[in-house]
Amino acid sequence: MLLPKTTEKQKEIFMYLYAYRFLTTNHFQKLFNHKDKKRVKEWLKDLKEKGYIHKKETEQSYIDRSKPAIYCLTPKARHLLKKDENCDVLVLDRIYSEKRRTLKFINKCLSIADMYLYLLSRKEPDQELDFFTESELVSYSYFPQELPSAYITITSKNDVERYFLEMYEEYTPAFEMRNRVKKYINYAERGIWEANTNDEPLPSILFICPSKKLKKHIYYYALAKFKKAYAETIDLYLTTWEIIKSGEKNIWEKVEL
Repeated sequence: MLLPKTTEKQKEIFMYLYAYRFLTTNHFQKLFNHKDKKRVKEWLKDLKEKGYIHKKETEQSYIDRSKPAIYCLTPKARHLLKKDENCDVLVLDRIYSEKRRTLKFINKCLSIADMYLYLLSRKEPDQELDFFTESELVSYSYFPQELPSAYITITSKNDVERYFLEMYEEYTPAFEMRNRVKKYINYAERGIWEANTNDEPLPSILFICPSKKLKKHIYYYALAKFKKAYAETIDLYLTTWEIIKSGEKNIWEKVEL
């Protein structure tokens, strides 16, 4: 198949959509650190016209046309990316279903990108941030199953901080979050991470809860479970999107035994 040519910047758009699945024009402007919003829109328009990306229409976008457009990859982009050694075929096969994704799924993808940009804005000048989404972790068999929303490392001169990020959207049932806590306890007890990383400490776990009520519920649920289990190696921190957006400096609350 003879595919239309793309620029290097447009190839970066492919890789961002490979990682995050769904992104808005605002995300791309911030990811490229581009002051000229028109230029970013031109890149996206060209890729859409060439059939590489799809503009996702949602109920929200129909109601409010001022909202930024949402984009995802198309099967034509899959043909291009399958030649890239950094792309996993299991992830690429998901592209066939992207147009049918629910609004809840799309919003989670957008929130993961928001979190990356938030962490990027908060890191110190001498720190390096690496943020790996679920799409970029599929080949790592020793990571928790199901995979976290993201795996994060923050590297400074004398230290490396590691985190598993779990993000929960509005209307997530409490049992789903409780089950995730139990799975992390099981994962820690089995020592899977340490066995595959030369005894590196288990990454801290970050839960972004959909409400303060659920945050409180998970705090006390995790506390009770930690007391009954081999959980000394687990550091669990909780917050909500409301707290993140408030601009507070200290947004995480640790579950303390």
